[in-house]
Amino acid sequence: MKGLVAGFSIGILVIVCIVTAAQYTTSLKYPSVTVDIQGQGSVLGDFDTTLWTNQKYMQFRGIPYAESPRGKLRFKAPVARLPWRQIFDATRYGRRCPVITTVSNLTAQELKADLEDCLNLSVFTKDLITKRPVMFYIYGGGFYNGSASDHPPKHLLEKDIVLVVSQYRVGALGWLTTFTHDMPGNAPFMDILLALKWVQDHISDFGGDPDNVTVFGQSAGAAMTSALLLSPKSTGLFKRVIVQSGSILGHWAINSDPRKQTERICEALNCGVCKRNDELYDCLSKATVLDILEVTQAEDFALVINDVYGNLPEHPIELMKSYNRSIPVMTGFTKDDGSFVLATYYDGMKAAIGNMSLVKVRQFADGIMNLVNDRTRLSNNLLTRLLFTPQILNGTAHKEALPAYFDLCTTIYIKSPVIALTTQLKEKNLADIYLYSFDYEGQNTRFGYELGNEHYPFNGGVHHSNDNIYLFSTHSLNDNDTRMAQKMVELWTSFAIDGIPSSSEGPPILPMNSPSGPYFHINNEITISNDVLDELTSTLDDPDNKKIDRENIEF
Repeated sequence: MKGLVAGFSIGILVIVCIVTAAQYTTSLKYPSVTVDIQGQGSVLGDFDTTLWTNQKYMQFRGIPYAESPRGKLRFKAPVARLPWRQIFDATRYGRRCPVITTVSNLTAQELKADLEDCLNLSVFTKDLITKRPVMFYIYGGGFYNGSASDHPPKHLLEKDIVLVVSQYRVGALGWLTTFTHDMPGNAPFMDILLALKWVQDHISDFGGDPDNVTVFGQSAGAAMTSALLLSPKSTGLFKRVIVQSGSILGHWAINSDPRKQTERICEALNCGVCKRNDELYDCLSKATVLDILEVTQAEDFALVINDVYGNLPEHPIELMKSYNRSIPVMTGFTKDDGSFVLATYYDGMKAAIGNMSLVKVRQFADGIMNLVNDRTRLSNNLLTRLLFTPQILNGTAHKEALPAYFDLCTTIYIKSPVIALTTQLKEKNLADIYLYSFDYEGQNTRFGYELGNEHYPFNGGVHHSNDNIYLFSTHSLNDNDTRMAQKMVELWTSFAIDGIPSSSEGPPILPMNSPSGPYFHINNEITISNDVLDELTSTLDDPDNKKIDRENIEF
């Protein structure tokens, strides 16, 4: 399902300061710092300052943790980067993993570069000696997009943590598989595992504590983060997790037929024979990056079950049955997390039919629910009964149905998978589970992403990934938005520091004591509720839900 989708220079003088775990020297006078990564090589970083209090921090961007997955390494498990002899320049972000929106704009000369050499990570730290909690971020992007440079650290570095943002392969160049050693499956997941192993081995050289690592991820990154909880390959790599707006239990998080997808892409590349494993690998390993990206623009990607290396040896539901790890979890969603699904579905229907007055509300809602492919239609029937009145259901008043559409999309795609994860973890009763709903609607939104949202007959509400606007310094914030960002940073970093989310404003936040709650709302004020199932109708129950309607645009 697609859609599940910074630095500064203070001079030209460069002073190289060799830093070890035992000591380091630098000066506000100089614009650079060098760290010796034990057993790997030296990296040159530079400095920047936090947004609110101008605290100085060091940034080492684009550090390679794996060899380029090109040629014979394409689709395979990542190979740890060999040590380097020269000082590695980490003052700029590394190459992002190939996506069509960036690669299609390259010149013929630029296309000759190694576009697949993108397995790098960025480290942001204020102190190279003190062992500080580590926050390891996994970005979203629908499994086909995303990069470290999209997540600047000027908010989170206000607190005394070390931030690591790792890149991993996306799209067809990462997720395609034949379930053989040539194309084993879940290569991007193995990228993340290798990056986490790098953190265990080397983060102490940057002032981080390898015994206090919190993995956090959003959307597709949330699926990856929750998959790490269940994977037998991730033991000992982290202490806590934060799962934002998604989980591995979502239908969109697992590829239902990866073999057929690989064959389909091989055929789209006009390779001729696309049935045997060796034929598929021969075609796809020799195709250019641009050709692969061009023929996969309509494809969806996700994790696969029973990959060769056993990263997900069974379906997550089965893995949950034997789950026995004591790892604290904080997870949640935005109030209107699924409005991006409604937007995508609306675009498709509008293009296919044009006049939406020809489509009844029941037809429109059924189309959304059928995307999940519940063949019993039990969930369809229950959601229909829960969200729609018969009068609205059998008419064409789509504007009146907007609150129900919002709750329908959000429940199916995000809230239900998150609630399922928390419920099953709570039943295990192995560690504290904290659940939140992010309800704040500020001046900025990611509704429409880079494509704009002006043509939609509805607003995006508290849209998917709007919470990240306050964690990462991507937008200009007004005073109220800044207060929200400070609150979010406090909540996220306090959980990373000691496993308990806390805020200087509001009541104490308690872990769930039942599958229903308690859970907390993040808004101008933090409040506590006790039945998370109330969130399934949060838009319908909102007395101010008319604000999602753009009255001047017809549905």
